[in-house]
Amino acid sequence: MLKGKGQPSAPAPTNPNDEAVGEDFDKLMDDLQIPPTLRPKLAGMDATVKAAMVKSSHTLAIRPRPEPPHTPPRGASLRRAHSIESISSPARPGSSDLQDIFTPPSAPYMHMNASPNRNTHSRGKSFDTSRIFSKSQVNLASASASTVDLTTAGKVNKDKAAGVAKTQSPNRFLSILLGSSSTELDIESVKKLRLMLRNESAGWTQEFLKIGGYNALMLRLNEILEVEWREEQHDDQILYELLRCFKALSTSAIGCFALRSSCPNPYVKLVALIYSDKRPGDVPSRQLIIELLLLLFDLYPPSSLPSTGRSRPPRREAWETASTTSPQPSALIILPAPHKSVFSLVRGMLLTPAPPPAECPATPVSPHEFIESIHKPRIYKTYLQELSDVCRDYFWVFCHGGNVIWVLAETDESKVEKPRAPGGMTGGVEFEAIGYFTTHLRFLNTLAKCAADLNAPKEDELSAWRFHQDLFDSGLERILLIARKASTTYYPSLHLEIARYVAHAMRAGYELPWTVSRLVGLPPAALCKNQYVAQQQSSPSKRGMPILPTPKKTDPIRMT
Repeated sequence: MLKGKGQPSAPAPTNPNDEAVGEDFDKLMDDLQIPPTLRPKLAGMDATVKAAMVKSSHTLAIRPRPEPPHTPPRGASLRRAHSIESISSPARPGSSDLQDIFTPPSAPYMHMNASPNRNTHSRGKSFDTSRIFSKSQVNLASASASTVDLTTAGKVNKDKAAGVAKTQSPNRFLSILLGSSSTELDIESVKKLRLMLRNESAGWTQEFLKIGGYNALMLRLNEILEVEWREEQHDDQILYELLRCFKALSTSAIGCFALRSSCPNPYVKLVALIYSDKRPGDVPSRQLIIELLLLLFDLYPPSSLPSTGRSRPPRREAWETASTTSPQPSALIILPAPHKSVFSLVRGMLLTPAPPPAECPATPVSPHEFIESIHKPRIYKTYLQELSDVCRDYFWVFCHGGNVIWVLAETDESKVEKPRAPGGMTGGVEFEAIGYFTTHLRFLNTLAKCAADLNAPKEDELSAWRFHQDLFDSGLERILLIARKASTTYYPSLHLEIARYVAHAMRAGYELPWTVSRLVGLPPAALCKNQYVAQQQSSPSKRGMPILPTPKKTDPIRMT
């Protein structure tokens, strides 16, 4: 940036504390096993936020709580109130709260004042005296005994904490997965497993994977996919929760390693499920499958891929580290053979043959040779059939025929993607369907970007131009013309993804059909980057009235 009369401004001095905070923050991300795809977003945070996170992690490390305190249960315990100052101040070394609370009184009644040794706190402790001598918490040796035995209460708490830790251990969830079939599996247990995989530390996930948890998840998923007729109330719910468990593994680096370990499974089987007659009837389950396919672009980032020609290292288990196996760099990610790019991998999954329908004829029908010679291949027709079915099943949503396809260069993407408050049009079946449709378009846009990054020649099978050509040959044109009729007020994200796809196709050099190109126009005025252009679009004349063409004077035809 220039300052004054064209002289460059002095660079901002670097604070050595910021560098130290940055190093500590990087170490914290290593300890938490943050996935590499999430690290750039966290690294861009303000230094004060990073320092607060590092400080909180140090506080947790200094004051660990390996076991619960030996206090009575909440229902019949002593209630102690502290001021705000006492909560934030550190505890006095060499003393415990139990000793302060249960100090033998010097009078027949309980003192309400604080200990005189605590000069910094003026607010005392409040006691629930009616619950102190409860028979469920203390053992009274005799009616006249003045000694209170609190060991029983501490032992009960210890046993209760041990029981809770045992019920939440990875071994228990593994035994649940292996102990019953998918049709008899408890839905609440699978929900709890998904919460543990998502919210617990990476060490818990690593222990779960080490004892065979990922193989157990794969076993139960394959089993539920092979069921001929799934029960809607149980089997579809189990499938939904199992898919959420796979998605929850992506929140840790060790979980991402597990998701790559068996690739292309289970993704190929999930694509085949979408293509089959046994696909889930509910939209959220199908959306989870597309989100798992989108996750492949994060599992195999282009920056981590090895160069072409390197030999594939032996397969490692998810819990093994680089020190226990062959010395390979930790950032080295190998695509499954024979693919050399993530675009080739995902494209191969989309081209998975559809399973035969339930009422399939015994002998396959093949066209005549002269028909087959003039047939144009439509390789993505099976995949686009899913989008076409959404347009058919929710036809009443696409009722705004005057909508246009937005010009991406004139669209303010930040306004479109900003968080929106829930309204009357959120949460219904139409909202879920359009969200599912938008996820499909986001998936196509990510795939188009990966194809463009390959910089393959136009004639190549994996080129971006060929990708768009195959999509339009398979029927994408009709789907775009129907999708742009959705409401721009309630579903702006759908129109943004359509605009992004059209921009990808034009950058690849593909010539859009006239039926699509004639509908390209500016977005609504509230979402335009250039407000002047938006005002000109909304008001073509100064008075706000349309300009009528001037009639031309024509000479009469004279017959001679």
